[in-house]
Order: sequence, then structure tokens, then C-alpha cells
Amino acid sequence: MKTFDRTMGLMQQVLNLRAAQHRVITANIANEETPGFRANELRFTDALTAARRSETVTVHVTDPRHVSVPSTAAQSFIQPVAAGDLPLDANTVNIDLEMAKLSDNAMRFNMTAELLARKFRGLLNAIHEGR
Repeated sequence: MKTFDRTMGLMQQVLNLRAAQHRVITANIANEETPGFRANELRFTDALTAARRSETVTVHVTDPRHVSVPSTAAQSFIQPVAAGDLPLDANTVNIDLEMAKLSDNAMRFNMTAELLARKFRGLLNAIHEGR
């Protein structure tokens, strides 16, 4: 049963981080036309490793004028996207890339949610069969 709990806990952490990643991506999209805005990304693997170790992480803010990402433990794993040649407005958001990331993240969130739902259905089935 301990393995079952560990797996479900890991899936919960993945869902929480996917939700945080979704907020980062949508904040990038919302600021696509904000001059000087630097696109951000969540270092997902690092954040998941820290969450699994239950490390405490600190929250930092880059600029209060930008559309904010709600504070989460994942906040300290958000970093600016490396910028190459900057356009005249110095905004680093690539809308096509952000939309692709959003689609990929949504697919991964849904897949994890479905796997978690199957775990719960299996547990429910075991309970009903045990009567």
C-alpha cells in the first residue's frame, strides 16, 4: 500500500507543477505585447525533484507591473527564457512557441489526471471486490 500512496503522491505533485507551468505559460502569452517583458519558463524537472524531497523554496518577483504568476513552491524554479536577438520592444515572448508549450503541457496534465483517476478506480474496485 505504501507504493500506491507514493505513486499517488507523485502524481499529485506532477499535477500541481503542471498547473504552475500552465500559469507561467499563460502569463507569457498575456504579456506578448508588453514592451520589455522577458518570457519565463518553469524548470519542471528541478521543481519536481525539489517537491519530491519536500524542499522549501523561496518566492521571488521580477517586476510588479507584469501579469503575475500566483505564488507557489514552484516559483523559485521559474527563470527567464534565454533571449537571442531582441526585437525593438525588447519582448522575448514567441507566441508560436508558447502556444505549443501550452498545448503540450495541457496534454501532459490530462494524461497524468487520467492515470490518477485510473489508480482511484482500481482502489475503488478493490474495495468493492473485497466485500
